Amino acid sequence: MKRSILFLITLIFLLNFAGCTKKETAETEKPSVSVSILPLKYFTERICGDRYGINVLLPPGANPHMFEPQPSVIRSLAGSSALFIIGELEFEKAWLERFKSVNKDLTVVTTSEGADFVSYAGCDHEHNNHEHRHDCSHGHKHDHEHKNHDHGHDHHHDHHNHHHEGTDPHIWMSPREVKVIANNIFTYFASSDPENSEFYRNNLNAFLKDIEKLDMQIKTITQDIEAREFIIYHPALSYFARDYGLKEIAIEIDGKDPSPKQIIELINKAKEHNIKTVFVQKQFDRRAAETIAEEIGGTVTEIDHLSDDWINNLLTIARTLQLSEK
Repeated sequence: MKRSILFLITLIFLLNFAGCTKKETAETEKPSVSVSILPLKYFTERICGDRYGINVLLPPGANPHMFEPQPSVIRSLAGSSALFIIGELEFEKAWLERFKSVNKDLTVVTTSEGADFVSYAGCDHEHNNHEHRHDCSHGHKHDHEHKNHDHGHDHHHDHHNHHHEGTDPHIWMSPREVKVIANNIFTYFASSDPENSEFYRNNLNAFLKDIEKLDMQIKTITQDIEAREFIIYHPALSYFARDYGLKEIAIEIDGKDPSPKQIIELINKAKEHNIKTVFVQKQFDRRAAETIAEEIGGTVTEIDHLSDDWINNLLTIARTLQLSEK
């Protein structure tokens, strides 16, 4: 009899404990959103704080231009209320319908909406004081007035006379364009969770201040650099170059490794313009970059354009260009 009573007491205790644990888990579990790339994780965290869990689709080290998500990555979207994308990356475009198929309630937020895009296809960019004129092969001409960007430069990137087709997606490498991204992220949270809109607004304002500070730091670092050109394996710094009066020369040609003849042309051009900085992304083979750097007496610097340590990442790029002259 005593054993039976003891068993019943133990059973009741365990059932109550399990019920409380389940209730506490349900109450403390965060809602979640997903992002396509790590920089978007950082931007989203700056707006939503710790109110949401953030799921990242592209794993560290993966190439967004060739990425094919595993079924587990696609299934991870099932619990997300929103998916934040750049909107121009290859894997985003190729897999978006599959992403949406696992969650009929998924809201897709294109964070680049309203951005000032650069075209890969035959654009000639003239920057004279505040006026930016884009004459592109697809027939669009845009006159832009940027009051906060007075660099007095006349070009920003060079794809070594070979061009990718379409829009350059790497807008997150520009503080100016990240302001656009941040505002789009804020709009989603403020509209989907209006009771906490002031919280999101305060976070947005704090982030915008940090972006302004970063922008001024990069301007100060880069304004006196005499060698305005740099070499990079994959052309991911077109927006950075545009904003700060620099010129990007890409090793990669139409998404492919350069031929020996093209490498020689790059080496000769680098020598002619006294270029010493060669960037290579961790997602790409560095052998061509090392060959060029060795021939020109330059230095290869590995960067990660997909890092979520966004502020330090851009500062490192600027300081590398500054130090290359010393």
